[in-house]
Amino acid sequence: MPPLDVLRVTSGRDERLGWTGDISLFAPTANYLVDTRAFLSHWMADVRNSEYASGDLPAVVPSPKGEFGDSGVGWSDVMITVPYSVWRSYDDTRILRENYPAMQKFFQFVRDSAGPDLLEPGRTTFFTNDWLHLDDPTEQGILGTAYYAGNARMMAEVAEALGDETAASDYSKLSADVRDAFTRAYVAADGTVKRNSQTGYALALGMDLISDQALVEKVGEKFVAKLALTDYHLRTGFIGTPLLLPALSRIGRDDLAYKMLLHKDYPSWGYEVAGGATTMWERWNSIMPDGSFGPVDMNSFNHYAYGAVGDWMFQNIGGISALKPGYQRSRIAPVPGGNLTEGSGSLKTVYGLLSSKWSTGNGPVGLKATVPVNTVAEVHVPAHGRTAVSESGRPADAAKGVRFLRMEDGAAVFEVGSGSYDFRVDTDR
Repeated sequence: MPPLDVLRVTSGRDERLGWTGDISLFAPTANYLVDTRAFLSHWMADVRNSEYASGDLPAVVPSPKGEFGDSGVGWSDVMITVPYSVWRSYDDTRILRENYPAMQKFFQFVRDSAGPDLLEPGRTTFFTNDWLHLDDPTEQGILGTAYYAGNARMMAEVAEALGDETAASDYSKLSADVRDAFTRAYVAADGTVKRNSQTGYALALGMDLISDQALVEKVGEKFVAKLALTDYHLRTGFIGTPLLLPALSRIGRDDLAYKMLLHKDYPSWGYEVAGGATTMWERWNSIMPDGSFGPVDMNSFNHYAYGAVGDWMFQNIGGISALKPGYQRSRIAPVPGGNLTEGSGSLKTVYGLLSSKWSTGNGPVGLKATVPVNTVAEVHVPAHGRTAVSESGRPADAAKGVRFLRMEDGAAVFEVGSGSYDFRVDTDR
């Protein structure tokens, strides 16, 4: 642990402020852990009140004495990302209705800052590049354009949820056009993303910015080759880290996602745990392997941004994700890996308890699922075929409340309604 004088410095400085970028990145994970609706809805009122005439936002909200002004890509985007993530988690459109005009105003600011080529060069400034990356810089235009496309996609979904069909159509088309512009400007024919940074690849793949599947495969190959240069250790900063493992899952490399997640040497999440950390550090190099500290003027040992990896863990180890807002339709699809032989996840949705528990120990694969009332789940059971799967001792096809949908990525996918289910796989069938 760091000495007390270092702890005093880091705990007393401005990290107690409402930094917009941190919650923008962490909100999807936070929504799994607690019901954030009351807190984030209240905080978004402060965000709206802090919005500049231009539509931009300061880096912290509330902003003390006007300090920490123009924030930049990934920070001011909180105007869209937080209401969107809360709505997706709870299917509560109130936070959308309260913030929609301010969201539109901010998005227009982003739209105006992009050129006629639809490339967004990164806006302003307080935070540039991929904040606190490890000597692996990403071109600012890649960050800005990726967020431009992502913002447009989210705004299209929000507008549709609120019944603003004209705006939804406009935002949806714009998102597709910006994605195409991103590909033309930043992705080479051989799959190289400009500047060849881990974050560049993570954004391109994790944010689904490339529509051509053949090119996606080439980008995936370049991404894996880039990671191999550091023996699959991360170099990403605040913006790239949340998308690093999702990008690997997007190209079917969950094995590498687990490899990166479970490293215990520097730099990695496990390195912090092995060093005795019980909270997330602000920097990957807050404490170096030789025991030396990072810059004490900005080196918090309780800083949740890199904890955004929890979103991937909930969806892949816990196996739970939302297909419709509020988990009205959910996906239960655990991804075994990293020598894990069992895992589980549970979530108190607005409809009730949604949970999964899986095991690949001695004997057949097992997956238990609980689905709340008035909802439907798609359960992905790793199996070679539908006939190998049973539910509560009966062939899954004949089980009550179970309907086979398709085979997908080595799993039999079944649709189930509310209730509890016990799927088993006969590996000999």
